[in-house]
This record gives sequence, C-alpha cells and structure tokens, in this order.
Amino acid sequence: RTMAEGMVAQLEARLQKEPNNVDGWVMLIRSRMTLGEEAKAKAALEAAVKANPGAAAELRAQAEALGVS
Repeated sequence: RTMAEGMVAQLEARLQKEPNNVDGWVMLIRSRMTLGEEAKAKAALEAAVKANPGAAAELRAQAEALGVS
C-alpha cells in the first residue's frame, strides 16, 4: 500500500505541474477511490474541473462512474 500511495502522490504532483491532463486526473480519482480516499478523490475532481472547465462534464461522469458522489 505504501508503494501505491507513493505512486499516487507522484501522479498528483505531476498534475499540479501539468493540469491539462484530463486522463491523468481520471487516473488520480480512480486511484484515490481504490485506496478508499473518497474525500481526496472529490478534491481531485474539483481541481480537475477547475483546471479543465471544458471537460467538466466528462470528468464528472467519469468520477460518478467510479463512485464519487
């Protein structure tokens, strides 16, 4: 689990520098949900929508499919 958390942290850091990566945001949301971190998944969704307003509907649909409410 520690290794997975480290990989997720690296992905999150990369998205801070390259916020236009919609697929990366979806991967981060999926990873957070897999780790049982729903609050962090929701925060990632909010950050993703803020960085990519044109993809907001897609991001929200993907997050909903992953169980983020």
